[in-house]
Amino acid sequence: MSFDFEKKKKSKKKKFFFVVLFSFSLFVSWKLLIGSTKNDNPIESTHARKVLGVEDFLETSPQEKEKSYVEYMVSEGDIPADVFFSQAKWDANDIANLLDSSKDIYDFTNLKIGRKLRFFFLDGEKATRMEYDRDTERSIICDREEKKFSVREEVISYAIEKEKTEITIDSFFYADALESGLTESTILDLADVFAYAIDFSTEIQQGDYSEIVYEKRYKDGERGPDGRVLVASFENSGKKHFAYYFEHEGKSGYYDEEGREIVRQFLKAPLNFRRITSGFTGARLHPITRTVSAHYQIDYSASVGTPVVSTARGTLISATWEGGWGNMVRIRHDNGYTTHYAHLSAFAKGVKSGGSISQGQVIGYVGSTGWSTGPHLDYGMKLNGAPINPLKIDQPKGPLLEGELLEKFWEQKSQYDQLLN
Repeated sequence: MSFDFEKKKKSKKKKFFFVVLFSFSLFVSWKLLIGSTKNDNPIESTHARKVLGVEDFLETSPQEKEKSYVEYMVSEGDIPADVFFSQAKWDANDIANLLDSSKDIYDFTNLKIGRKLRFFFLDGEKATRMEYDRDTERSIICDREEKKFSVREEVISYAIEKEKTEITIDSFFYADALESGLTESTILDLADVFAYAIDFSTEIQQGDYSEIVYEKRYKDGERGPDGRVLVASFENSGKKHFAYYFEHEGKSGYYDEEGREIVRQFLKAPLNFRRITSGFTGARLHPITRTVSAHYQIDYSASVGTPVVSTARGTLISATWEGGWGNMVRIRHDNGYTTHYAHLSAFAKGVKSGGSISQGQVIGYVGSTGWSTGPHLDYGMKLNGAPINPLKIDQPKGPLLEGELLEKFWEQKSQYDQLLN
């Protein structure tokens, strides 16, 4: 039934768009009619653009580019048909052909706010190419030949520089990392890399120190979104952690200084730093306080609505009201472990008993339900039914690379170490 509902929903959306498109075509025809009565010379009313190939375009002067290229950022309230007409000079028939040609690759009735559209005018008044970045890694290319469109998806090609940055913690990791010159996305990636070893919400201390080498990317000479973290070290409370990015046999991941994969059964904390921090650009936030009760449960004080994640993959035992615990989620994990997450303000959408839960998946939101004196998360863990301290759990290291793979890792590690030093 849900499948039929989605099909009907999409069908209604398409019908609505084509009604708008039909109305738009009438508007365009009226505009052209008015324009012809005001200017009897169609040549004089045509906006001239130089005919260029895409490769030639990249080598032209800024003045020539202005005549052959238009860049447009999608804004709130934009109607796709209006954008295509005003920027590409495509009429209703062109737009209908575009939608039909791109239907299996991208739905252009659903342009995303903040994304860029690039139009190339290589032959005449109408754009003969459109590029749309669907995300930071993929672009949709639409080439128009007369009345037909060919549409494809391509990986965005960036020029890459390896950039080293050092971070000394003075007040709060996120704010100090921003001041060091890192972008928000790279800061959160760094926190993700060490999420198995460090609780970035509660364990970061003044004087902690990190070094990171990451991909600084450029497109057409302009700064693009950062790429991956290549190598990083983080000294937390006197203990130094390392992470080296390594690709092999079609796989990729991060490995420690011994060549062991940086992966554990449990994350260090149920409050994911990325979900706490993302969006607070430049904000100097105070670390979240932490207290440990006599029953080895951990109370994370946090604002109502802060997303709570499962620290490990498992099966949902229950998500329901449990008296003094308030809204409670219980999850069964491998090797005899269970975890609970109490006093939630609400459960995450789709969280149901018996369902599979992935590591890092949002399962609920911080609240103050049940016997609670203020907003916080009560996080507990048991092993074979007996309570244990989540902070004291001895997790085995990830698997060690072997043979030729380990030799290749050592070679790459040596290169990364030179970048750090």
